[in-house]
Amino acid sequence: MKKSYLKWSILGLSMVLILNSCVQEETSPVAVEEKAVVESINELVAGSENFRKAPNGVVYQEKFSNQSIAGSNGIPPYAFPGFGMGNATYLGKSYSFFNQYATGEPDENGVVYTIAAPVTEFFAPQLTALGLDVAGINSNPKLVSTLTTDGKGNTIYFNNILNKAQFDLEGNISFEAQIEIVGGTGIFVDATGTGTVFGNVSGANGQGTTLVKAQIQFNK
Repeated sequence: MKKSYLKWSILGLSMVLILNSCVQEETSPVAVEEKAVVESINELVAGSENFRKAPNGVVYQEKFSNQSIAGSNGIPPYAFPGFGMGNATYLGKSYSFFNQYATGEPDENGVVYTIAAPVTEFFAPQLTALGLDVAGINSNPKLVSTLTTDGKGNTIYFNNILNKAQFDLEGNISFEAQIEIVGGTGIFVDATGTGTVFGNVSGANGQGTTLVKAQIQFNK
């Protein structure tokens, strides 16, 4: 909480996203583990109804390289927002945004818990620039604390149920979080499911990675 990871302004974040969108076709995507059920959005949309209505859901995975902006100017000390780029099942190359609140200071073992916080709190301009409806996200029946989007109309919403984070002596963080899929846009409208996030954040620069493993049900 006392560590200032990187001084990113809202303008700086906007510029990063614009630049990334311009060069995304030239950038190699982060590879997701080879467990994808389908290879593309088109295959999912045109796929069989039996696939979409699997009783126990189907596999969803994503892997992202992230930048935390915790400790930056204008970010309260209890907030842990950030953004990333990577690859997601059904979406391909995508953007991710997240926000969490710490429930207290790290204990004597360096453990702290965080809970869901509105993803729109710090990223409304960036989300709007990617074509997302901020008001619609805020009016979702369940709080959206993380989202993943391809910037082409398909977005998956997550609610962070509970996250356990472990600080080491250098301020690096490793964490594991339980998440719930709470809808989205495009192919993820009315989607539900549960999953786990495994991740890490560098104490030196706020950079890290996340891996999501979930089961998703398409309810339309």
